[in-house]
Amino acid sequence: MDGEPFVLEPFQKLIMRAYFAGVRQIVAILPIGNGKSTLLAALGLHHMLTVERAECIVAASAADQAGVIFDQMAAFIDGSDLPLDAKRGIRAIFHQGQGPNRKPLGRIKVISADSRKNSGVIPSLVLVDELQAHPDGSLYEMFRSRLKKRNAQMVTISNAGWDEDSFLGQMRQDFHDDPSFTRKGMFNHAKTATMEFFEWGLGPGDDSENPRVVKRANPFSGVTVASLSEWCEAKGRIEAEWLRGACGIWTSAELPWLKAEDWDCLKVDVGALTEGESVYIAIRVGAGAGIAIAAPRPDGRIAVGARIIPAPEQGRISHEGLEWQIRRLAEQYNVKAVLYDAGQFLRTAEILQKAGIPMQEAPQKPPRYVEATATLWKLITAGLIVHDGDEALRKEVLAGQTTETETGWRLVATEQTRALIAMMLAVHQASAQMDTPSYWAL
Repeated sequence: MDGEPFVLEPFQKLIMRAYFAGVRQIVAILPIGNGKSTLLAALGLHHMLTVERAECIVAASAADQAGVIFDQMAAFIDGSDLPLDAKRGIRAIFHQGQGPNRKPLGRIKVISADSRKNSGVIPSLVLVDELQAHPDGSLYEMFRSRLKKRNAQMVTISNAGWDEDSFLGQMRQDFHDDPSFTRKGMFNHAKTATMEFFEWGLGPGDDSENPRVVKRANPFSGVTVASLSEWCEAKGRIEAEWLRGACGIWTSAELPWLKAEDWDCLKVDVGALTEGESVYIAIRVGAGAGIAIAAPRPDGRIAVGARIIPAPEQGRISHEGLEWQIRRLAEQYNVKAVLYDAGQFLRTAEILQKAGIPMQEAPQKPPRYVEATATLWKLITAGLIVHDGDEALRKEVLAGQTTETETGWRLVATEQTRALIAMMLAVHQASAQMDTPSYWAL
């Protein structure tokens, strides 16, 4: 891509050897940063230049992810006489020539797992990127059923996933259970009549805290012990991301997110919430409810507290009771905003708004959770959250679970973590309003 020939590394040659041997389906699982998308891009271009009427499908969890591979292709041929053209979602590479002599060499179609458009295409090659992030295996199965029509092949490259019961997780387990399965060092391999499997990753007895050991699961020369050490020793390291992204270890769908000592060390005797100060409030309603308070401070810290209302023995908490709680908080603090989800709290929010309390609609959806989780995590790891040690809030914080989805890493809303979710949202809002957001530089 810098004008130099693309030279395959030994592990890439291993995967490509299976492709050029005609293996119908190839699956390779590697840690991040090992050139997976670049390899698929190079293969796609080679296919376009060598196969007549090539119909190359790039299938990813979302269109923007599939576009990454297309962008890599564009970078490979930048400055050449093979321009890329993008129209109506179809990417085409053309022969040299002008006007009516400018004929298409083939087509590259970008298709995402959340779309069923272009489902009638008959591919000559399917490139599947990050299968672990696909919501299910429907897109993979759709194209697998059409491979025979043009004697096509499918090459799948992915990171380790977070759900061993997922489509890729089950496929991986089938390979591990196959009689052909072998493990040598950090490398797993299996080959059936129509499929070949490659995987690099640490095993149960390997030290995931030793960058030199982890390097052995990262075959790409660009991944170094030094770069792995920097990630391993990062103050804000997310354990699940390290295990999957660096070590190639599959993790469970939901993971504990914080150690007790990491929360307890944020307790202060002086500096917790005080009456009369400016705060942001968020509410999470279920059978019970969690109300969280976040007060931004000039030094970049945010003081937090919570009111946890348990569910009654039968039924759900009354909205009249929640209205009373918020009115009392409005008397106790200078409330800048009360964040609520209209699907949970609309009627009561309208009543409170008419009473002069600043209600602010904030849908509690996964994309917002991803952003708010990142904010809360960064502030906690930087020591910029403070609290008074309230045991009820501590219990909810330590009960927090996270999940990895195609949109990102986030806390999971449960009946046991209503106040934690509310605190996350209140902190996210408070941090956005701070006059001196120096914490972003951390």
